[in-house]
Amino acid sequence: MMEVARRTPSDVKGGQIVRDRATGRLMLREMSQVQPEDMKSAMNIERHAYFNTNNLWVRVDALKEKLDSNEGILPLPVITNHKTVDPTDPAAEAVIQLETAMGAAIGQFDGSICLEVGRPRFLPVKTTNDLFIMRSDRFHMTDSFEMEDSNYVFPVINLDKRYYKNIADFDARFPYGIPSIAAANSVSVTGDWTFGKNITFFGDAALSDGGKAAYVPQGQFVGPNGIEDDD
Repeated sequence: MMEVARRTPSDVKGGQIVRDRATGRLMLREMSQVQPEDMKSAMNIERHAYFNTNNLWVRVDALKEKLDSNEGILPLPVITNHKTVDPTDPAAEAVIQLETAMGAAIGQFDGSICLEVGRPRFLPVKTTNDLFIMRSDRFHMTDSFEMEDSNYVFPVINLDKRYYKNIADFDARFPYGIPSIAAANSVSVTGDWTFGKNITFFGDAALSDGGKAAYVPQGQFVGPNGIEDDD
């Protein structure tokens, strides 16, 4: 059994659950396995409403039987990822990373099922866009030291990959912490922006690329028209 969560606009890149036409079994399809002509459909959260949370439940006796019949391994599909030796340097030597997805194991068993769970069960931080939300005022620490949000429906965050993809670059541009996003529907930052203290995003906040490094001063409000008056 695979625990799955309902996709939101922020989860367009999560692996989908599909069905093998030949065997009838459920299968996990990662975005790197999607053909270019099917990418638009794969990112449609109405067509593919759920994504894998990487929480799996497997009967030990069934797993042992499967391993015994395959010389001690699960024959999971190999996924190729094109990367560089130094992930912080796009000009570094290109390499191919080979990996398998554990969630693909559901395709090895007849009768595998999915169970929808709530978003508090799965809060992935795979990109700096995710980290931006997790560090923001949307979350607070509970008495049991857990990160908690009120409804787990988050604004869509799009930070320019040229300047925010790597953690060191991300941290350097938010030296005073993440701006407030409590009043934001979405946040789009294009270009090289660094943020001062006590910045507030609201509505569909957007900053455009001016062609050079820019700074949002302390206490400013950023909305649909960029840096706006506080009234």
